[in-house]
Amino acid sequence: MDETPMFFDMPGNSTVNTIGKKTFSMRTSGSEKSHFTVVIPCMADGTKLKPSVVFKRKTMPKNKFPPGMLVCCSCRVVRKVWFRRPGALMNKRSMFVWDMFRAHLTDQIKVRLKSANIIPAVLPGGCTSVLQPLDVCLNKPFKNKVPEQWNEWMVNGLR
Repeated sequence: MDETPMFFDMPGNSTVNTIGKKTFSMRTSGSEKSHFTVVIPCMADGTKLKPSVVFKRKTMPKNKFPPGMLVCCSCRVVRKVWFRRPGALMNKRSMFVWDMFRAHLTDQIKVRLKSANIIPAVLPGGCTSVLQPLDVCLNKPFKNKVPEQWNEWMVNGLR
C-alpha cells in the first residue's frame, strides 16, 4: 500500500501568451493549497485492491462523492482497504509493507494490525523508490496522468 498526496488544484507552471504582456488570467478552482491523499493498494500476487481517497480529518466531509469511489478519513484507511482484501476474513498471517510515514507507526495502528494477525514491514526512509514497487509502477504513472485529466476537466468540464 502506498499513499500519494494530491492537490485539488493543479495549475501548470508555464503559460502561452503574447510576448510583452505583463498579466494574464489563469483558471483555477480556488483550492491550490488544499490536498488529499490517494491510496493505491495491491497484494504481493498482483491482485489490485480498491483505490481510495483519504482526507486528513477525523470525520467524513459532507460532500457527495461519485458512486464506486472509496472515500475515508485517515484513521480508517487500513480498516477499509486492507481488512477487506480477499482472504482477510480467514485472519491468516500476512505482511503489510509501507513507508515510514509517521501515521503508520502509531501504537493504535500497531495494535490494530496485531489484532488482525498482520505483520507491519516499514521501509527505511529514502528507500521507497527502490524497495516499494508501487511507488514506481503505480504512483508515477498515476501522477503523470492526473494533470492531463485535470487540464481537460478545467477546460471542458463542469467545475
